Amino acid sequence: MNAVLKFILLWLLTLILFSLADAVWHFLIFGRAYKEDFKVLALVEKDRIVFRKFYGFLAQFVLISSLILLVLLCKPENLKISVLVGLLVGLLAISVYGLTNYALMKDWSFRLTRLEIFWGPVLGAWGGLVVSLLYRWLFR
Repeated sequence: MNAVLKFILLWLLTLILFSLADAVWHFLIFGRAYKEDFKVLALVEKDRIVFRKFYGFLAQFVLISSLILLVLLCKPENLKISVLVGLLVGLLAISVYGLTNYALMKDWSFRLTRLEIFWGPVLGAWGGLVVSLLYRWLFR
């Protein structure tokens, strides 16, 4: 398999594993909290929150691409560095998102802010680990 296909596979597998972890968090672990607090903010039709799939995928695309790029630039062979870089990406992307929403939106709850501040670094660290392990598997 050539290098371009390996990078595409790295990106796709990271997207899947990262998104699965994010979905488990948002729908299974803290789904009720998100549903209750998001309902006052969200676009709702027939008592269900509407998810704009294109923009949701675009957000994941940007986050995954940035995560992979930064991990690859910072020695993906080193598991500790990859996890740390991922943690920082999650802190910057997801925690800042939660804090900014709390600062700007009148109905954004402090509970959501706390969940995002906790989840951002955890999800990012998971992503850094995934990228590092997939890189080792694909490029060794």
